[in-house]
Amino acid sequence: AFVTGVLFNLTPPMKNDLFNTGNIWLSLISTFILLLPIFLMFFKRISWNLNFIPLAGCFLLLFCTSLVNNGFINFGEKANTAIITTSIVFQAPLILLFLNYFVMNKELKKAIQVSLLSYLIGGALFLIINGVNSQTIGLILGTGIALVLIYGIILFIRQIKKSIHSRKETGKAFMISAVVFAYACYFFIYFMHFVFDSSEKKEIILLFQLVTIISTLIVSIGILINVNIPVEKTA
Repeated sequence: AFVTGVLFNLTPPMKNDLFNTGNIWLSLISTFILLLPIFLMFFKRISWNLNFIPLAGCFLLLFCTSLVNNGFINFGEKANTAIITTSIVFQAPLILLFLNYFVMNKELKKAIQVSLLSYLIGGALFLIINGVNSQTIGLILGTGIALVLIYGIILFIRQIKKSIHSRKETGKAFMISAVVFAYACYFFIYFMHFVFDSSEKKEIILLFQLVTIISTLIVSIGILINVNIPVEKTA
């Protein structure tokens, strides 16, 4: 569920059939299911928990981007491009912030924070120097996916060990497994498109939508059964 909204280009979707897979129901489901984790956060009364605000923001950003990608809403070429670019740049930082929820080791927490800061500064400089284009966005996107996947795998291994000894940790295991599953699949999709320049665009989009649905359901289960919510909240 923690995906980038666009993996292919910055052309407004109303002008091409990139996301026209022929299955409107799959497009609708993969778009509106992104609201499920946000609803569950309100239901569990954790929507204003500092650890979950980045996750809620990520899903909201994904939802807006999916509306644009699938042509459900058209804000105009400049606005559509701005939404897509914002989604690509900020999804990885939001997920890295959320991953801090699983970190108890000070060194690992610091490593994530340094990576996050470096990603934001490097991405901003790269955009300023090279402008918004497919190559720039592709590099930022690939870096973000790699960072989330690396830290996600590390935390997944640690969390699985914890959940074996404590059922209270099961919800966290579900959430972090959703991150790893999603970003592993998006890493594969990224290579298929940017590295191998696959011509199977519609098949890749179908895979993207299915991964989004599955990973969103997994993280939703994790939110539902998570009983170890920190009490740290916004003022």
